[in-house]
Amino acid sequence: MTAVNDSEMDINRSQSFISTSDVLSRKSELKDEESCNSPEDALEKAVLQLGPFGIYQRYVLFLLFIPNMLSAMYSLNYVFVADQVAFRCLVKECEGQGGYFANKTIQDLLPTPNETCHRYQAVQADQISCDIKDYYLNKTIKCNDFVYETMNSIYAEFSMACKEWQRTLVGTIRNSALPLALVLTGYISDRYGRRTAFCIFAACAGVLGIIKSFMPNYSAYLTMEFLEAALGYGFNSAVYVMIVELARPSLRVAFACVTGIGYGLGGMLFALIASQVPYWRNLLRAIHTPALFLPLYWFLLDESARWLHATNKKDRSIKVIKKAARWNKVIVDEDLINSIKGETGADEVKNKNNPWLNLLKSKILMLRFCICCWCWISVTFVYYGLTINSVSMSGDKYVNFALSMFMEIVASLLIMMALERFGRKQSIFVAFLVCGITCVTPFFISHSNTKTALFFVGKLSITFAFNSLYVFTAELFPTEVRSSAMAAVSLIGRVGSLVAPQTPLLSEFIQALLYGISSISAALLVLLAPETRRAALPQHVQHAEQMHALAHPPNRSLGIRGSFNDPSRYSLPTTSQL
Repeated sequence: MTAVNDSEMDINRSQSFISTSDVLSRKSELKDEESCNSPEDALEKAVLQLGPFGIYQRYVLFLLFIPNMLSAMYSLNYVFVADQVAFRCLVKECEGQGGYFANKTIQDLLPTPNETCHRYQAVQADQISCDIKDYYLNKTIKCNDFVYETMNSIYAEFSMACKEWQRTLVGTIRNSALPLALVLTGYISDRYGRRTAFCIFAACAGVLGIIKSFMPNYSAYLTMEFLEAALGYGFNSAVYVMIVELARPSLRVAFACVTGIGYGLGGMLFALIASQVPYWRNLLRAIHTPALFLPLYWFLLDESARWLHATNKKDRSIKVIKKAARWNKVIVDEDLINSIKGETGADEVKNKNNPWLNLLKSKILMLRFCICCWCWISVTFVYYGLTINSVSMSGDKYVNFALSMFMEIVASLLIMMALERFGRKQSIFVAFLVCGITCVTPFFISHSNTKTALFFVGKLSITFAFNSLYVFTAELFPTEVRSSAMAAVSLIGRVGSLVAPQTPLLSEFIQALLYGISSISAALLVLLAPETRRAALPQHVQHAEQMHALAHPPNRSLGIRGSFNDPSRYSLPTTSQL
């Protein structure tokens, strides 16, 4: 205990966010003196020699932090753009063809404040009168025209009053495009590179988002909503994979958490921008314009060294490693550089020819794939359901949304502490379980503030689970299909986000019940997946299978173990080793 505490204090003085387990992993990584038996092993050791968080890593993380902030605005802009606006019926017999929302005279001609879709029928259809005596108080008619409090959202401008399904359909249409976006992202990212995919989809996000702001009617807007999501969403997925592949194993969680912090800050900034630029057309132009500059990252970022190596572009991979070494002012062993250039083995060539076929043939990875799919369906359903409903809570909608997005930051900080200390599987299990309980419990409590507190605990828990699943899923699959596998899992998982925008049409009890069942079932399923803490990122299908090979690894130091041909490298440390 004393040794661990001393190490933790030393790291806190230099890198306050690195956990004790990171210290243990780093020590084992630096002490690993086994020979390099493969080019993959040499690459891993070269990455270790670059240092944990040098100038190069900071530079890349800073650049990728910005698109993470923007992705929150693009993913959730419909929360404000299609926000419900207070409205009432237009009484033409009194107001003519137009009126203002706060007209107190009209209130007497409407049945009740809660009845917004009907009004009293006039005695004579062609009369011009605001006198209540000229209306049947025992007869109501359905309203055809409405007066809105503001025209700031498409709900008012496209006249969606008493058509709640049209408002919720906006989010569903957007999320229905995400499977296509993820397929395109996975294909382009794995075939042409992470940087290429990022630049292409970032440009699409900016251009199509601005075009969407000029749409003249509801149908045209829905069409552009679909296209913008299908062709513009993928840049964030490419960013995440680049960040994960940049990190050494002991800092993989910390690097991945940067995306969660960026997403949360982006959401909070979006709430601020929306409060200052409430009109939906101007809001879309304000948030999408920065994306037009993201393709310039082609000249500012290097391609992922891991992807270059996995696709047999080893010379380019070595150039990236050497550049990072120069920036970090470290020296990478020349023997490692020569080993990286080593010839590709027969098994690796077979994998490169058809890696997806090998994955489909693996029962271990297919079971892992199915588990991830249901966890993603559950987490997207609950996460987006709670996020969308946050603006309908009592109080200022912008403040509520900002607080909801603040949970992203808190969850990311908790992830940095929990995933390495307690492991991925156990942490995600607890997060899902807590979310399920907090979603159902409010119906047995009458205190309003307690209900609000439980809502934010549930939002924090599901955010923790969502961000952790990104890390967990990326670690479960090999480099050669990692981006495509994550895209496929996320694609299927988008079934949850497809349904979530429709939850406002359900009663609160049914919503809570669905959230609870989804979360608890995912909590149980995640226990069937292997732990990935401190395991090296597998390069090929065989390496990913070996991650589950040994239930009780030999008693050796934590962190990266030996070569890629050593099965213990992909197994778990026992409790006694912790």
